[in-house]
Amino acid sequence: MALESVDDAYIHCTEKMPKVIKKYYFYKEMKTNAKFRNAWYEVQKWAHPAYGLNKEQAVAVWIYTSGNIYSDFNGAVSNGKNSYKYRKFQYTSLYFFLTTAIQRLKKNQQPYMTTYRRTSSIFKSVPKGTIIRFGRFASSSLNAKVNLSFGDKTCFQIQTKFGADISQFSKYKHEKEVLIPPYEKFIVISVQYRMYNPYLWCEVVYTLQSVGTQSNLNCVLS
Repeated sequence: MALESVDDAYIHCTEKMPKVIKKYYFYKEMKTNAKFRNAWYEVQKWAHPAYGLNKEQAVAVWIYTSGNIYSDFNGAVSNGKNSYKYRKFQYTSLYFFLTTAIQRLKKNQQPYMTTYRRTSSIFKSVPKGTIIRFGRFASSSLNAKVNLSFGDKTCFQIQTKFGADISQFSKYKHEKEVLIPPYEKFIVISVQYRMYNPYLWCEVVYTLQSVGTQSNLNCVLS
């Protein structure tokens, strides 16, 4: 269940948090986190408010999809529960703006989307019926055949309720990217293997269905 991840969903504190972020986190992180600062300055000239997003949210999506700090940021999200809780997390601002961007975009999109996620990694087998979370921002696509270079080892067919189509703000619009937040939960509906089906699109394919959210850190900073 990715219990060590940052998973704040800001339920019931969305209106309060922008002031908290700007007062205690954004300017501090711009000074102390060079990777975040450089990425922010790099993309802010391209990102503009649209589709209900404000400037900061648009910049956050551009930063995420540009790839400049993708690995460092998502790695921090995966294991940052304690640092976030005790206010030592280095990407609090980016996490907040990206999370609320997903939530705002989702309001004007269809309630459920079927998406596809490719990886080049082999994961420990997870049996049917297991409840899982990605525990990070999980990139997926509306098209299973987009970006075959992402891999064909362990892949996912996902019915997401809380992921949002961010392609209009993405550096790579053709990828038709749907971004799934760390707090969304899924049940494993099926597990398929290419050894039994040579036409399968990956070596292992998990079919996942959304079963809600789990936000252990909800509003902990408010």
